[in-house]
Amino acid sequence: MSKRLLAIMLSSIIGLTPATQSLAQSILLPDIGDPSAVYVGSDEEQRLGLDIMRRLRERGLLIDDAQLNTYLASIGQSIATYADQNGTPITFFVVRSGSINAFALPHNFIGINAGLLLATEREDELAGVVAHEIAHVSQRHIVRAIADMRRMALPMAAAMVASAALAAASKQGGQAAMMSTMAASAQHQISFTRANEQEADRVGMRLMAKAGFDPRGMSDFFAKLERHSSSLENQVPEMLLTHPRPESRIADTQDRLETPPAKRTVARDRKAYDLAKARARVLATDDVQTLIREFETTLAKGGFSNEMATRYGYGLALRQAGRYEEAQQQINRLQKNDPDRLAFRIEAAEIALAKGERESGWRQFEAARQLYPDDFALAMHYGRALATQGDPKRAVQLLQPHLPRHANDALLYETYAQAAQRAGDLAATHATMAEYHYLNGELLPAIEQLELGLRTARLAPNEEARLRARLKQIRAEAIARNLPVPKPTAP
Repeated sequence: MSKRLLAIMLSSIIGLTPATQSLAQSILLPDIGDPSAVYVGSDEEQRLGLDIMRRLRERGLLIDDAQLNTYLASIGQSIATYADQNGTPITFFVVRSGSINAFALPHNFIGINAGLLLATEREDELAGVVAHEIAHVSQRHIVRAIADMRRMALPMAAAMVASAALAAASKQGGQAAMMSTMAASAQHQISFTRANEQEADRVGMRLMAKAGFDPRGMSDFFAKLERHSSSLENQVPEMLLTHPRPESRIADTQDRLETPPAKRTVARDRKAYDLAKARARVLATDDVQTLIREFETTLAKGGFSNEMATRYGYGLALRQAGRYEEAQQQINRLQKNDPDRLAFRIEAAEIALAKGERESGWRQFEAARQLYPDDFALAMHYGRALATQGDPKRAVQLLQPHLPRHANDALLYETYAQAAQRAGDLAATHATMAEYHYLNGELLPAIEQLELGLRTARLAPNEEARLRARLKQIRAEAIARNLPVPKPTAP
């Protein structure tokens, strides 16, 4: 029963589209134990967070793009510096959804919908949302909510009421009356959730001000949410909403605008925000041909507010459509005005490789590395290209330093494993594929990969020790989850 109820809770966290409702109810959540216990351990948080991420990835709801994730992390980490991360690094990711939403998950995962990024008009608005979600993490709202649910006779009543009420707002109005009859028994949890949101607003504004962002970005975005609210949604009483009404949040946050933003020690690149929006727009589309026509119409009319971002998005869309020559023309034009911008250099190299001009592509990647030797997004683009059509040993060298820094990045482990396999390093192949499966919540395949790694010929003693230690950890976790774990291989 607890698994089913937590799945319903997830539907209210992620959003009430049919796809995400189906996602929430299909997740095989770990058993969180006796409802009388209120402690939620870090292992439970990790398992739940990884399982949700796996399901999101399985359904194609993640935009696994190193550049977008790195950009979000640049905002998030500057804010998280002033927050309690509970000993776990925060992982930011982009969701392939046009809805205006963001959410925090167990194990410090923070998702930002592409639709939300596109709905913002300046970086401070986006930073306000990110700060709000970081506040959820630092205040341990998810764990506190689970603990609170365990203490209740109807542990998920509030989430069910909130979800049903929001669904009713877009369907039959008569259903709202039925929901109101359930409100009394659920009021405790609804108030608990709303209090969390208000606390996240308050803490988030303080964090973003310390990081040098304008706290007015948060209140401005709430005003935008109010404009996007449908007339039907506005008829739903505030007590039935998991979040405070947008107009209430505007008033509350504006009252907290006394603290001016701190002076940033490092100035932010304003163009990066515009390019990230353009990139998200292209990567999130299901119809690149229509998007290309929209870019062409905008450029022909000259009615764009930002020519650089418009041409960048146009170039990305053209490459996705296989129109490489035209894409190169757009990127060349951008590079004339901003030759050292990493996004343009990466795109130019990718286009060259797509055209079959490998030597040119490798030269451009190497030139970019001279300017940005430690950049993760560049290492991912360059490393993936080398792993599939270049020098896999070079790919291993590029990607290896990033493994400990991005321990929750499944795409990084998959790319590294591919490069290691082509380079002939079977022990590293199996070790990193094990981590890839683990990050996707697949413990038995992870165990199988580690067992295969231990059977690799001429295995170095230190490699064997690492494989055995990791195998012991994952086996113990699988046994705790009552999975059919195979007997260990004899040493």
